[in-house]
Amino acid sequence: MSDSDGAAPEAGRLDVAVERATALTQRTLGLFPVRVWRHFLQHNGFLLAAGVSYQALFAIFAAIYLAFAIAGLWLGGSEEAVNGLIDMINSYIPNLILPEGGVVTPDQVQEIAANTTGVLSITGLIALGTVIWTAIGWVTFSRRATRDIFGLPPDRRSYVLLKARDLLAALIFGISLIIGSILSSASAGVLSWVLAQLGWDTGSDGLNLSIHIGTVLVSFVLMSAALAAMVRFLTGTSLHWRIIWPGALLGGGAMTILQFGAGFLLSYTPSNPLLATFAIFIGLLLWFRINGVVMLVASSWIAVAAKDRDVPLLHQTEAERRLAEYQALLTAARIRVREAHAARDTAPWHRAWAAGRAVRAAEAELADLEATPPPPADTSTPLAQRLLSELNRGARDTGGVKDVGGSR
Repeated sequence: MSDSDGAAPEAGRLDVAVERATALTQRTLGLFPVRVWRHFLQHNGFLLAAGVSYQALFAIFAAIYLAFAIAGLWLGGSEEAVNGLIDMINSYIPNLILPEGGVVTPDQVQEIAANTTGVLSITGLIALGTVIWTAIGWVTFSRRATRDIFGLPPDRRSYVLLKARDLLAALIFGISLIIGSILSSASAGVLSWVLAQLGWDTGSDGLNLSIHIGTVLVSFVLMSAALAAMVRFLTGTSLHWRIIWPGALLGGGAMTILQFGAGFLLSYTPSNPLLATFAIFIGLLLWFRINGVVMLVASSWIAVAAKDRDVPLLHQTEAERRLAEYQALLTAARIRVREAHAARDTAPWHRAWAAGRAVRAAEAELADLEATPPPPADTSTPLAQRLLSELNRGARDTGGVKDVGGSR
């Protein structure tokens, strides 16, 4: 008797502990950052980021080679111009070009520029084609990965149109990086000139700190704007800027931090001589991989925020609205068929005839709807593609129900 009396309070305390743990788990899963991360995982974010980083790694090396080849072609291999390009590249990927410990040395870069002072070499032409191909591939993979994070179907628009848009986006991104570097250098020069006019020391720590802060701000603005533009224009969504900017700013800030942390990855050389040869390339691949994860987590942030506010990712045209209504009617009819079959299966003998009549009526209603062609819509739009795919999938599911009903 005493054992049972002692077991009851113990079981009660265990139930209370389980309830508290369950409540804590539910509250944790309900937190916005946790839901963003779960959304990222549910849409295969790491796998998508791997594809983006793979494309980016090839694009960056071809672009660097082509940049110095063009510098040699247009500027006659000017040492000052080449050094300026080296500084610009190292500002975005620290320690990439160094006399020791970098991917390439300044002497190798000068040699590339000197060999293309007259005409773009065969290697340069190959690099040009590689840059175009890999840049398009990088933007394409980024666009597809972001669309997958948003749960959008594949874009069925013209292949040539999509590739042209991806190339244009790559060009705009590259030009924005150049402009950002020029702005950083110009702002540093203007600040030094102003301080010199005031008679202040231009080599002070305060000036250097101001220049570094300006460089960080320019990088932050560029990365945030690139993420926002990709979500707004390349993915085909119709989200407002006020929903896009929080996630884009978060991603831009994280990518800026990673940009200045790349120097640590590229400067680290393992003691194992076998790994030392590949350390820089592995470090770059890891760096691009983390950047891809950041980009897709930022996209996931935007997608979850839009879902919380019941904001549609795509605006419906009138034709798409009619198609959605048609799909809703079909879905309701299919549900009635399933419910009618379930009711007939569980009906007593004296209600079997009425239940069978309900099944026949529900199937007849569904057959009438399926015999009516869906309203015409522009199948090139992502929303219409998703609606049509759902209609086709629902039709296959209903076909299974009909087979079951016909076999009875």
